[in-house]
Amino acid sequence: MTAGLLATGDEIIHGDTLNTNSHQLAKILSSEGISLGLQLVCSDKERELFDCINFLASNHDLIIITGGLGPTSDDRTRFALARCLNLDLIEFPQAIEHIKNRLKLSDDQLNTGNRQQALFPADATILPNPNGTAVGCYYNWQNKVFVLLPGPPRECIPMFNNYVMPLLQKAVHSEKQLIKWRLFGVAESEIGQKIDEALAGVDCKIGYRLETPYVECKVSCKKPLVETVKQILEPIIAPHIIATPEQKASEYLYEAIAKIQIPISIVDEVTGGILQTLIQHPTSYPWVKFYPYEQAELHFHLRGLKEYWSGEGKTGKTQLSIEYKNNRLSGKESHESHELPFRSPLVVHYAAEWLSFRLFHLINQLHQ
Repeated sequence: MTAGLLATGDEIIHGDTLNTNSHQLAKILSSEGISLGLQLVCSDKERELFDCINFLASNHDLIIITGGLGPTSDDRTRFALARCLNLDLIEFPQAIEHIKNRLKLSDDQLNTGNRQQALFPADATILPNPNGTAVGCYYNWQNKVFVLLPGPPRECIPMFNNYVMPLLQKAVHSEKQLIKWRLFGVAESEIGQKIDEALAGVDCKIGYRLETPYVECKVSCKKPLVETVKQILEPIIAPHIIATPEQKASEYLYEAIAKIQIPISIVDEVTGGILQTLIQHPTSYPWVKFYPYEQAELHFHLRGLKEYWSGEGKTGKTQLSIEYKNNRLSGKESHESHELPFRSPLVVHYAAEWLSFRLFHLINQLHQ
């Protein structure tokens, strides 16, 4: 399957809005082993939409169109698609119901423009939108798949991850399975060479993606080979796993803090505020303080990256330390230290994820 992307909107053409959707969608599709073809951008004019959709449909199996699903007269994506495929649009009751429920939140009434947002091809699968009024659609037509998504990234990307990808995975990986790992603390070239050599005799496709400070490794193979691939690779990659393919260590830490709901104090002399931006969200904010907090049950003091902050440049290795105690129990302070590779200024991001990994385990240990 080869995917073509079309981002629509005068605001993108004129440079007023950055096209981040195509960037994110391409990363996700590549990560799932789906080949990328062309990426196009066009205005809101229906004629241009028609031409771009026609062009992509002639060269791609999967066509993903973002934008142009709103309630105004310049939202023409659905109509351009209908012209291209020579079909009628119908009003979907579940889309109308969704729009009504969203409008109630702002005391607005359903109007003609809103009804336009409920029009899709008759056999389309409606894609829910938890963050806006514009639902999307997933439509199979003559061995091609058309996906329509709203333009705002906070709506588009979650809809794609939660509703489109599960449908695509069924279609793409019906005979093959994609296995993924998120690796930490190893260079892409180093781990890539080891994995390529280990799987040299196995019928599979291997891919890598750098997502600082992680390296994503993915292997696509026939289902009977999955266990063989895992047995070969797990001894190689086990030392580099601190998170799952779905979540980073910092995301696990944030969720743990929000869940256990005990006051925690973290004095961070390592990441320059990066750790705080990763884990302090509305649901964790009441429980974690990034300063000495006497009422906290768990206390952590993070030190390290001396070479980074003093501007000494790359030194090969750098040290981190964590001092911690549980005031509810003995209040006795404990200490652990770790060594991280220092290859570039991105070491501060490596440190934030490594510290998240250790804090997650220490919090669970101390809170038992």
